[in-house]
Order: sequence, then structure tokens, then C-alpha cells
Amino acid sequence: MAAGTDGVCVIGAGPAGLATSVELARAGVDFTCFDQRPGPGGVWSAAVTPGLTHAWPALTLNSPRGWFELSDHPMPRAYPDFPRAEQVTAYLDGCLDHYGIRDRFEFDTGVTRVDPAPGGGWEVSLTTGETRHFGAVVVANGHHNEPLRPDFPGEFTGAVRHSQSYRDREAYAGKRVLVVGFGNSGSQIAADVSPVAEATVLSIRRGGYVLPHYARGLRIDRAMPAWLGFLVNAYLPRAVAGPLLTAYCRVVVGSPTRAGLPRPDHHFGSALPTVTADLPARIEAGRVRVRPQVARLDGTVVEFTDGSREEVDEIIHCTGYRTTTPFLAEDVFASDDNRVPLYLRVFHPQHPSLYFVGFLQAVGWGFLPLFESQARLVAAHLAGTYALPDAAHMGAAIEEDRQRVRRDFVDSSRNRYQMNGAVYRHECAVELRRGARRAGTSTWAPTRRSGGPGVRRR
Repeated sequence: MAAGTDGVCVIGAGPAGLATSVELARAGVDFTCFDQRPGPGGVWSAAVTPGLTHAWPALTLNSPRGWFELSDHPMPRAYPDFPRAEQVTAYLDGCLDHYGIRDRFEFDTGVTRVDPAPGGGWEVSLTTGETRHFGAVVVANGHHNEPLRPDFPGEFTGAVRHSQSYRDREAYAGKRVLVVGFGNSGSQIAADVSPVAEATVLSIRRGGYVLPHYARGLRIDRAMPAWLGFLVNAYLPRAVAGPLLTAYCRVVVGSPTRAGLPRPDHHFGSALPTVTADLPARIEAGRVRVRPQVARLDGTVVEFTDGSREEVDEIIHCTGYRTTTPFLAEDVFASDDNRVPLYLRVFHPQHPSLYFVGFLQAVGWGFLPLFESQARLVAAHLAGTYALPDAAHMGAAIEEDRQRVRRDFVDSSRNRYQMNGAVYRHECAVELRRGARRAGTSTWAPTRRSGGPGVRRR
């Protein structure tokens, strides 16, 4: 499908929108990218916009340097192996000038409504009060917008916040803090507040696998390489791949129980692992106490499912987000409990000029390479060098993806849009070649390093 003369609207200037914009520019597709923040970066944006999710200053990337970058524009070698928030911000902002696309972005401009236009294309309503017509729309607003908050029995009289608004640990000096959630945010926030808090308690509903930054003298992505995960997950059934990867993880990094964490009830790769440099040491030192799921709230006392009780001053919910697209009517698109009914997680079967980039969670290293893979499909489709399969094929593929998620991953809202990153990148590359043949064009070939699953990152 060619974009036509009305251009393409890209919603969101975070990592997904940035990857999309680069690929559209490379393909010669006219586009305009809107973001309600004053600058690029999405959750990594340097300027804090009230009500939006932002990385806190002490946050570091969970993926090592080399896995959160565009394939032909590496992060500076002077950056540490796990870059800090301000370094990620600087890199993403610099991409606009590196690729010469800054003039395609309109900041401080949000999208309030996207409606199918009667004559084709889309009517895009903006926070400026303006409505513009576009031939196609790429939704890249991310999945860290609407916080998920647990509803525990009882009433808590202390302060409560979601990790979305966490900024720094100084606000918790001398306080008794309960962190709910064992994902990457929960582990980093618990480790961050524990040096200054009077007490830090971490509530964990389900055990999980913990990966340090370094293991056996190697950076963790070299100790647990992407090519290994690709081969095991692509060519072995889950009943074999799960135990094999679990055994390998235990050999390389050991069991989480060594640090006082609960034993996982699933195999490695069935849920997103937690990457943390400091949490195990904080637990071993007694700075963080681990408790099971919250059972009941009573004033400032929290009771847990094992019967233990803790008195706390503040609760920080690190319980994830709900995938939302508030600018789209539900009869156009809706994500039911973080399920994403799209072909290859990108293409809308009923609206071929409506695309989605970044609506995923992935086991594996890095998200920008996955966003690039999606963006290349979008750009090729808009440029007319990639053709979609028929509706029946897309419907069957969407159902197969749904069944794969149910079969391979832990059933929770966090995992209902999960995938294996290295396998998905390979599938996107294969589909790009197939779609080129369907379109009657020459087989797609990269003009730069394409970052396949076996590529060794720096």
C-alpha cells in the first residue's frame, strides 16, 4: 500500500515511534510524528510531563549497551555497559539529528482522536484543536501509559503511588516502604530506596528468575547469548526448551533462592526475567525484606498471605500497565487485557492503513531491534514493496499467536503480549522477504547491519 499524498501520522516519539520514523524516512515515505511531551524519548524523555510515565534519574537500562540502539547508529562506546537514564535520553534525542528528521516531529502536540475518514485515510484530532487528514496512521504510543493498580482487601491510610510517578529515593528517607511487584521496576526501586529508607519490604506474588549484570566473568548477554535462546526456542518444543533454558540459567547465575527469593513456579523464558545488579545483595544484607503477596490492608499495617505483617508508611505499586489507545474507538481497535489481536503484532486485518509498533513484551535482549523489525515491515508496506497475505491467513496467524502465548508464557496481564524476541526478529525478516515476493518486487535485502539473532553486540 502506498502512503499517497496525505502522508503518514506517527503517534508517539518514544523508541517505537523513533524507529518507525527512521524507517519511513529511509523508505522515502512522508510522515509527521506527534508527541505530547516537549521532546523525544517517550518514557526516557528528559522533561517530566505530569501524568505521563518517565524513567527516574537513577534508572539504568536492563539491556546491555548494544541492544538498545538503532542498527546503524550505535550508542557511544564511552557509555557504560548499562547506560543511565540521561545517557539513553541523550542518545534518543541525538538520533533525530543523526538521521536529519527533527523537522518531522511536532512536540507538545498530543493526539486526542483518530477516526476513519469517509473517503479513505484517517482524521487525526490534535490537542491544538486542529484536525488533519492522513493516508495512514502508525500507533507507537507505547504500553506504559495507564497504570495497573491492585485492589487489595481493607484500607491503607498511608501514602500510595504507582512506579509511574517515582522520581528519587530522597523522598523515602527514614520511611518504611512497601514495594509491590517483582519486575524490573520493582527490583530497581526496592534497591534504590533501601539505602535511605528505615525499612524496605518487597512483596512478590510469584517467583521469577533474576539476572545480574555480569555472570561468570562475562556481561550477562554474553553469558546468556541471544543466539542460544533463538536456537532453543525456534527449533525445540516448549516442553524441552523450558527445562533446558532453566538448567542453563541455574548453571550460569544460580537459583534465585540463594538470595532469599522464592522459587519460580515456571521455567526460564516463560515470563520476563528480572535484570538487577543490586537487589540480591540488598536482600542478603537485610536492607530489603521479601514477603509474599499482600492479603489485607489495615491502616498502616499490611498482612501477607503467609500471615506475616509489616507496618509501612508508603506503598509503591510496581504492578505494570494496561495497553491502551484512548484515541481509537473500541470498534476500531481495543486490547483486551493486554492481548494484541494484530498480524505479526503490527497489521490490523480490517484496517490495512492502521499500523502498530511497540505493542509487545519480549524475553530477550533489547527492544529497539524489535521495533526496527516492525518498522521495516510498516515502511515496506507503505512504500509498496511489501504485500500482506490474505485475510484468512492473517486471521489464522493471529489465532496461532494467541495460542502460542497461552501455551508458552505465564498467564498474567504482563505476559499476554509476550514473545521471544530473537525468534520474532527472525520471523519478521522472513515475512519481509515473503511479502516482497507477494508484491512482485525483488527480495528485500538490508543496506546495513540488520541485527539478526546471531549478531554479536558490542
